Amino acid sequence: MENPNNPNSKSSSEVQGPQSLIVRDAMMTAYSLTGSLSAASTLCSTLLDEELPEQYQASAVLTQLHHMAMTRPKH
Repeated sequence: MENPNNPNSKSSSEVQGPQSLIVRDAMMTAYSLTGSLSAASTLCSTLLDEELPEQYQASAVLTQLHHMAMTRPKH
């Protein structure tokens, strides 16, 4: 169990914070493109680049999704 008074102890949520925010942004962007959580999840998984280190995959997917969104016709 972690000691909350120990400044050197970090919870897993603090360590995963920035990465989980990128994953959330990627999913929300994919959802806005597809209109469905299932389709958004499928889209994100098809955009994964297995050759990239794990810590960069979510960011790469988000970049690709932003590119897709910017090249779509505006209404």
